[in-house]
Amino acid sequence: MTAVFFFGLCVCFALSSGNLKNQWGAIASLQQQSQENTSREWNLTLSQQQIDASAKIAEARYAKGCRLVVSKKSPDKFTTLTEGKPIFDRVRNAPLPLGTVVCDAYGNTARIVKGEVVGEIAFTGNQTAIDKVVKRSKAKYSSPNL
Repeated sequence: MTAVFFFGLCVCFALSSGNLKNQWGAIASLQQQSQENTSREWNLTLSQQQIDASAKIAEARYAKGCRLVVSKKSPDKFTTLTEGKPIFDRVRNAPLPLGTVVCDAYGNTARIVKGEVVGEIAFTGNQTAIDKVVKRSKAKYSSPNL
């Protein structure tokens, strides 16, 4: 009786082996998709945390008083900050000194770092914080050229 049972069990396994392989393949595929989704969610969470931290820094810089940048060629127009580029004092035509906190009308703030260039950029979308600084200026917004 045991031999018949064992033989029957072997026949069942033999007949369903293709089905088991398909199920194991499907399970492996689901596990991979789950891992990819988890990884994507972690990356998004980390990215959002970095954005939030950057926004707090930028808002503090606007609140404490940053130097608003305008176009060198058209001082009545706002321009944006570019990492690694110098910001010039219009009167002396010299780069701003190290440590100067600068900002633009588009939500970017930075410090002048070694090499007398823009560095440590932080962004905020808080229009209220930006507007407080912008209102003191006589410059105007200008659409960027592509």
